[in-house]
Amino acid sequence: MKKIVFALICSVSLLFGEIYKIDDFQTDIFSKKGNRLKKIDLSLVFEGENLSQNDYKLLDALNIIISSFYIEDLFTSQGKERFKKLLKQFLLKKYMLDVDAIYLLKFAIKPPLDCDKLQEILQKQELWQAPAKKEQKAREEKAFEMIE
Repeated sequence: MKKIVFALICSVSLLFGEIYKIDDFQTDIFSKKGNRLKKIDLSLVFEGENLSQNDYKLLDALNIIISSFYIEDLFTSQGKERFKKLLKQFLLKKYMLDVDAIYLLKFAIKPPLDCDKLQEILQKQELWQAPAKKEQKAREEKAFEMIE
């Protein structure tokens, strides 16, 4: 389905301008709950003129505007529309880059890696041991090999 939408966007944009796609843009943004950083993954398509010559401006604007949002603000469709509107306004005001449309193809939130939970899971599965225990176990295995 995404490929069909993207093909449609490409064909329409040939009539009106240029498209520029940003795939798998990853960044961290704050959550209102506990002031924790959350990793997000975005894919966007910009439609307008002279976009490929200004790719660094698009990335700069994207970084600036996305960091002004909380993760909870981007959950809703209204929040996503507000994000796209502010991004277009920022590009026009700061870089005089007129973007006709922004399409949000992917918006994924990745849970943060909790090292303590990971360690606990690995210990339960006996896949992780404290470094001192590892060294002791290796010495014991060598001793048993020498006896045999």
